[in-house]
Amino acid sequence: MERIPRAMLRRMSGALTTEERNEMAIPSYLHPNPLMRWMAWRRVEVLARHMEQVFAQRSASDHAPIVMDFGCGTGVLFRETNRHASRIYGVDLILDAAQLLVDEWRLDGVTLLTPVEAERKIPQKGIDLILAAEVLEHLSSLDETLRFFASRLRPDGRLLISVPTENLVYRLGRKLAGFRGEYHVSHASAIHQAVLRAGFRTECLEKVPAAGPLAMYWVVGYSYPDAMRPQ
Repeated sequence: MERIPRAMLRRMSGALTTEERNEMAIPSYLHPNPLMRWMAWRRVEVLARHMEQVFAQRSASDHAPIVMDFGCGTGVLFRETNRHASRIYGVDLILDAAQLLVDEWRLDGVTLLTPVEAERKIPQKGIDLILAAEVLEHLSSLDETLRFFASRLRPDGRLLISVPTENLVYRLGRKLAGFRGEYHVSHASAIHQAVLRAGFRTECLEKVPAAGPLAMYWVVGYSYPDAMRPQ
């Protein structure tokens, strides 16, 4: 996948607060330690690979997919998504970094929205794929967000998430990367169970960079069987 150039990441960083930069993982993408940079990009590349698989499964569809990137941050997945989607909704509280990328790369297929705007402007059952990359662990109102996802997915739609495990290796990695404090309210296992309780069904699950105690992130794909039922 095409990575955001370091110079652009630095420009984004200069337009954000320290908290905003951290939540968008910009310090990890720019970290002087190559292992930290590799891990930051690795989780995105695994998510992008699963996204490609979803698009491949939809190759016989009668329309180009419409995607919502919820918690889009810097827009790190926009370029890859834009290769397949007819429309991308990038949703976040802070859109400055994503707007810079959209303007720089001239991604006319991307519409940037705040969460409130997304609720109002994205039609019911109008989305083929929802991406939520390292955002759900920040949400205290997870059930409400999952209801929003379910209401916007088409009957054959998919939800694809990446979430941190918060295990010992993950916490060590955060410390080495220079992050301080706790600002996540949940972790991969608990989020996965909440998604299942909301009526979603697991279609794929990959642990990054490896299974077992080295798993710092889960990348999970879901379908929503209830969307197939007649209303």
